[in-house]
Amino acid sequence: MKNGREREAKFGGLMSRLQRSPLYQMKLRNHSSRHAWIDRIQELPLTTKEDLRQAGTFGHLAVDRKQVAQYFESTGTTGEPSASWFTAEDLTTGGRQLAACGVGLTEDDLVLIRFPYALALPAFLMQQAASQTGAGVVPASSRTVVSKYPRVLELLRRLQVSVMAGLPREMELLAETARLQELEPTRHFPALRAICVAGELLGASRKRHIEKLWGVPVFNMYGSTETANIATMCEYGSMHIVEEDFVVEVLQEDGGGPIAPGVRGFAAITTLSHQGSPLLRYFNGDVISVDPPGCSCGRETAKLTHYGRGKERIRLGEAVLDALDIQEAVYSLSPAPDAWRAIELENGLHFVLDSHLSAEWDEDDIRSVLSDALRVPVSVEVVGDGFLLDRASLLDNTPSTKPVYIQKR
Repeated sequence: MKNGREREAKFGGLMSRLQRSPLYQMKLRNHSSRHAWIDRIQELPLTTKEDLRQAGTFGHLAVDRKQVAQYFESTGTTGEPSASWFTAEDLTTGGRQLAACGVGLTEDDLVLIRFPYALALPAFLMQQAASQTGAGVVPASSRTVVSKYPRVLELLRRLQVSVMAGLPREMELLAETARLQELEPTRHFPALRAICVAGELLGASRKRHIEKLWGVPVFNMYGSTETANIATMCEYGSMHIVEEDFVVEVLQEDGGGPIAPGVRGFAAITTLSHQGSPLLRYFNGDVISVDPPGCSCGRETAKLTHYGRGKERIRLGEAVLDALDIQEAVYSLSPAPDAWRAIELENGLHFVLDSHLSAEWDEDDIRSVLSDALRVPVSVEVVGDGFLLDRASLLDNTPSTKPVYIQKR
């Protein structure tokens, strides 16, 4: 970030705000905010998920409750739900973060938001981004019986939606529903020009797969319930960190020291701008790497790659596999599956795959492709409709649920 003084001033403001948080009153009792500088941030303590759990829902609230505009909470499918408090200013900041995405929202856009609206953050930040850029919004929440998949497709066509936003899996399921209804994206949704995704891991191969399904570019965003949006994808496919709002460190697995640029490590996120529930060096369990600035888009901010959660990391012999490694291998298959699951075994991985084009697969070839990509023993099981994906449920009122892609022992 060019303006180092502004960034340092924000860090000073953060350190002052943290003193209003019960959690940080305790964690920082032996640290003076007057002598805290960004370039010495590693002298300050990490904040872990366990810290947040023990602090409770209100433990990291740093403003008077009268200032709270909205409360958010994660699903808690991988542990305790994560809480986050947002002031009106925080919501505006979050909208600005998403508006920086390479999709380039304008007043000419109509954005269909397919993120779930119940307690989840992305839908509301996307709505903020649309509001700030003058774009209109169609709130077609997922995981509800109100906006089932056929209705969403009908809205896309009838309203001439230009941008769709949601979880990557929702984009895949909507495309499969369109296929079942014999709808062709380029023919039946000609106004659609782009898709924005967040909330799930999205590697380059999965991005290309969704772009092939819909015939439009896909833009990814990386963040969390606790932090809001940390990085957005530019028009050249790089994920740029929003450095005016975040300090992103890449640390060793035990949190004990920095990792070199471009090398995988574990994220520690400091929220420079957040008012409601600010975080200092939040060790969120995500595996990331950060590369120096340098992109054809001209943005002069560092670039982030997300490899998945540390909890999903699999070690088989000398092989260390992150979720992104497995996802990239799966989506390199031709055709890519409509649904899949990787199951960790004692000596390898077992892949369960479903595709409406499974007749084009040769199991020996699939096994070879996956094993060569991952360098571990692989077994493959091709299953029929209903085992991983119930296609009939896409056409009725059955709400979608959060999928399991990697099943550990």
